[in-house]
Amino acid sequence: MNKKTLLTAIFSAALLTGMGNASAQEPLPEPRLDGRPPHHERMECVHHRLADRLKLTDEQKKQAEEIRKAGREKIKPLMDEMKQVREKMDAARQENMKEFEKILNDEQKSELAKIKSEKKARFESRRHRRDERPLPPRPEEQPF
Repeated sequence: MNKKTLLTAIFSAALLTGMGNASAQEPLPEPRLDGRPPHHERMECVHHRLADRLKLTDEQKKQAEEIRKAGREKIKPLMDEMKQVREKMDAARQENMKEFEKILNDEQKSELAKIKSEKKARFESRRHRRDERPLPPRPEEQPF
């Protein structure tokens, strides 16, 4: 199976199982710097709102949790595989950049370093602007 097909299958499986699968993973992540609740807490709110809106019975809520739990167990090996593929891709990109830099003269290497620095500064600027945006409404304020 080629990489594109594998990645498509992995992402499809992740989407089909549902976003709620991350809600019970341990250990819990560190608090977010932007003040929003962690992902698992937001997903828990989504699950509660969905259950309320659908008027699920206690038995249905229990079954839904079991379905999410089973989905997490199915997805975990795929997520691990994706992580390994990402690490291999990162290593290949780094190796490719090293090979590219070997063909550059000193002036070109200096210019490349400047380009990388500018790119990093733009990234940091966008990240800070994103962190300064107002937070979305709390889950109880949001329509489903």
